[in-house]
Amino acid sequence: MLLVTQKQSDQTHTDFVHTLSGIAGSVRALLENNDLLRRIDYAPNNYWPKLHGKAFAFVDGGVANIELPSAAPIGIRVGSYVVRPGDASEKREQFNVELSLVDDLFSDSGFLFESDFLDVAKLRDAARMVSEVAAGYRLAKAVGKDRVDAVILHGPLINPVAPYGLEDFPAFGRNACRVLLDDDDWDGDTRERQFVALYLKVLERLRETGVPVVGAVERSIGRDPVFLRRLLDLLQDSKVLKEKDARDLELQILSYGLNDASLLDVVLGDGEYVVPIPVMRQGPESKWPEDWKRTIRDYPNAFTTYIKPSAMVMPFRVEAFENIQMFDDLLALVFHTSRLLPSYGFPVGLDIVDRFAKVPAWLSRGVKGQHQIVLLRRAIESGDPSTIAFAKRVLAAKGRDWLFRPST
Repeated sequence: MLLVTQKQSDQTHTDFVHTLSGIAGSVRALLENNDLLRRIDYAPNNYWPKLHGKAFAFVDGGVANIELPSAAPIGIRVGSYVVRPGDASEKREQFNVELSLVDDLFSDSGFLFESDFLDVAKLRDAARMVSEVAAGYRLAKAVGKDRVDAVILHGPLINPVAPYGLEDFPAFGRNACRVLLDDDDWDGDTRERQFVALYLKVLERLRETGVPVVGAVERSIGRDPVFLRRLLDLLQDSKVLKEKDARDLELQILSYGLNDASLLDVVLGDGEYVVPIPVMRQGPESKWPEDWKRTIRDYPNAFTTYIKPSAMVMPFRVEAFENIQMFDDLLALVFHTSRLLPSYGFPVGLDIVDRFAKVPAWLSRGVKGQHQIVLLRRAIESGDPSTIAFAKRVLAAKGRDWLFRPST
């Protein structure tokens, strides 16, 4: 490895930079030649006065992850930060916990899910995703003094659902569904209370409010250039790009492990974004669970773009529903709020609500401590020495101490 680093690393990096420059130049030319680039000028003195009288809601969720052998407690709270630019009164900024769900995922009489499931992480993810969209729905349908002009979610607006369509994945409890749908009379059957169906229903209700909603995705995970692949498909479908050229460019992008954000970071300039296009976020149909294929086909496409707030920060993804009104205006809001903190490059309202909604470590430690105490008490009451010893180990577990490792 050292020999390769000394003799070949320099040439490898040179080749990478040269190839990256060529790929970025090709993508840039495609965008410019097909009028797929837009730019927002940063003009805060002219921009912010135009928003007087409007209200914008930023939404994010916090989760308490506490793993114990005796229980799987979950706590989710979704917070909102509503700001009214130019309002000098005490109502300029408002914080609220829109939704909170507390349960034990191993409980036989759970509130959140009707039964337990071995993959607790999947249960937490499903509950968090639907909770955040449900909170956005509550804000979007508000009227009167609580009405908002737009909702900005922290994270994707439309998440892939196929991984949660497992045969034994538990349904949400009926009362939990009523909380998520903000509908005390809703009485869906077991299938309608499954995550794949319920998440779609909440998304549909959110879209029906007519309030503009976007999701801002801070980090691009993985190496799959989903957005760029869809862009190449559209250019090929419109006969702008030949199949061979589209395939060759895609193979170059894949061979160098470039995802959408990393390549567009080189392509886009200060304040630029790509004209939004519909992107199907549900992955290949061959990987969909058979029992949920028809439902997954009903999921909306994510109207997607990437925007680069300034030259020194990575571009990030912004998603909306395809029929969104005033998307350009919302992108201007996202752009200007991303420039409020130097070198941050992401809507500052989402950073504020993230800090508000986050479940603090001291609270998670406290909940874990209470569960450990209950476990020890029950073990002592049982009178079984083995059970008591197990409870003591859980209570005092700190991992393997390096002091007791064998010496060489």
